[in-house]
Amino acid sequence: MTSEFLDIETTGREMSVKVKGRWVFGNVLQLENIVAEVLPDPGQSVVFACDAIEEIDIAGAWVLYDRNEHFNELGVDSELTGFKDAHIKFLQQIINAAAIRDYKPPSTQKPPGEFSLAMERIGEATSARIEDFGEITGSIVDGFRRPSLYIVGETMKQIYFTGVQAIPVVMVITFLIGVVTAHQAVGQLEQFGATVLVVDLVSISITRELGVLLAAIMVAGRSGSAFAASLGVMKLNEEVDAMRVLGLNPNQMLIIPRILGLMIALPILTVFADVAGLAGGALIAVGTLDIGWLQFMERVAYSTSVTNFYVGLSKAPVFALIIGAIGTLRGMQVKSSAEELGLKTTMAVVQSIFMIIVADAAFATLFTRMGI
Repeated sequence: MTSEFLDIETTGREMSVKVKGRWVFGNVLQLENIVAEVLPDPGQSVVFACDAIEEIDIAGAWVLYDRNEHFNELGVDSELTGFKDAHIKFLQQIINAAAIRDYKPPSTQKPPGEFSLAMERIGEATSARIEDFGEITGSIVDGFRRPSLYIVGETMKQIYFTGVQAIPVVMVITFLIGVVTAHQAVGQLEQFGATVLVVDLVSISITRELGVLLAAIMVAGRSGSAFAASLGVMKLNEEVDAMRVLGLNPNQMLIIPRILGLMIALPILTVFADVAGLAGGALIAVGTLDIGWLQFMERVAYSTSVTNFYVGLSKAPVFALIIGAIGTLRGMQVKSSAEELGLKTTMAVVQSIFMIIVADAAFATLFTRMGI
């Protein structure tokens, strides 16, 4: 094949390509098309003889170099020969540029050990939690920035769903826990002839710790999962994006009412939980210890101060904030699939319960140090 830029001759196992003419930028389209027609047979090698080139620049040198490298990648022996001294500088520039592009400095670092990998994973997890906290805080502040009357109505709705509707299940659970606590206390205290102290143990543990803790855990499983699931479905259906298009603030319309409603509802649920827990303890005390109802109430009033009740009640808004923030955050993080929705809902419940217990431990340490 003969053309303005190439003469191709085939001799046995070698294809000789004589490169000639002006290999410059103005002819680059023609050059690319003509080199694409250099197709050796299987087993043939290719030699580009470049001594007949009249003029060459970076563009022309790149076309030749690229085709030569393409053959080498395909396993075809290919080489460039015969460059004049005046032209070889362009090829050298192309080779240097390619070498710099493909160069990877040798690694001088030792592979990280197991301890380093563990610390790296801990750092990544900590960084993710900090980002989550920042996102939660930003959403809350953004929602409170411009409150509207809509928040009031939606907050009342959330109080009903998260508080009023949860009263039966919370009271049943805490009633049964009161029964169990009283039973376990009787078995131990009667050995010392101090069965009357069962009332003290049940009343203090329920009002100070168990009532609010059980109510929060039940709400985390019931309302935390509901927050994540409902907001996640809205994200999948692009309803949140539609709200933004309409100029509405999703944080203000969806997140703040849920958090506010839960922060109001959980202290109310805590009161019901305390009453139910004490009722469960009273059932065992009156039924098995021959303690009258009036004596039980007097003992509760004597052993349990108002401070214990307020200590338990003061935890409720904090627990509610944790549940609402985590539930809404995980719901808003849903992006692509129903599988992700289920995963985020599970994460919301597990992380809420975990953080509730952590916060309760922190409260216990704080109140103990304060002597409360």
